[in-house]
Amino acid sequence: MTDPPKPPAPWAASGRHDGRPPPLGATLVLLVLWMTLTALGVMPVDLAAQSPLGALGQPPIPQVLALVLMLGAIGVFGWRGIGLGRAVPGTARLMWLPWLYLPLFALAMLAAGGAPPLAVLLPMALVMLLVALSEELMFRGLLYPALRQRLRVWPAIWTSSALFGAVHLLNALRHGDWAASGTQAVTATGTGLLLIALRLRRGSIWPAVLYHMLWNIGVFGMAANTPEGPLTAPLPPTEPATLILPALLVVPNVVYALFLLRRARDGDLPGDR
Repeated sequence: MTDPPKPPAPWAASGRHDGRPPPLGATLVLLVLWMTLTALGVMPVDLAAQSPLGALGQPPIPQVLALVLMLGAIGVFGWRGIGLGRAVPGTARLMWLPWLYLPLFALAMLAAGGAPPLAVLLPMALVMLLVALSEELMFRGLLYPALRQRLRVWPAIWTSSALFGAVHLLNALRHGDWAASGTQAVTATGTGLLLIALRLRRGSIWPAVLYHMLWNIGVFGMAANTPEGPLTAPLPPTEPATLILPALLVVPNVVYALFLLRRARDGDLPGDR
């Protein structure tokens, strides 16, 4: 007798939808642990200076710990349907509108004082890559398929996007500006809707990881010329313009995401189980 074939690894391109998806209960526990690690990175400055845990809040340590936690759970439990395989061939054209944002960010960085020096850009890019990997794996890789086992496609999409936006409220722990963090939560929800649309239409989280990283580099790059640096600069003063303009910036993301997901109820989504 021959041994039965082994199931493909969770990160293999073939058979990426075969096997057991992450269960909702375990995923919610993982989300709480993920949020705890993420909170270390937004610990208030004065508290971080006094706390023995303060060193753990320095990027990229929280992001690395969160990735190790999630990848460990995926490997131990053999969860599938996470979207770690290659994107569906022929779907790269769906990225046309997201790529239009990148020249706008480049122009904004130049207007804010020029492109960041290489010594700033490279560490920032590394941190943003790890942030994108951590957040995409948690919300689009694990949480969405876990929710999808209990919910229909649209409730699962909106719930995962809303939770992704809500965790950005944690940023207020660092600077205490809840209005600015609330705006960031709203804009992150809109961007999260596009990220889940890319994941579902392209059948992989990697396009969303790439776009998420470049989006963050564009946003933080505009603060690269502040004395505090791009990762620790304080939030701008809370004024109507600083609250409204970021929300308007993501409106095209939301509209395009709804267009990409227009046939979600018909099951026309390669990345949906």
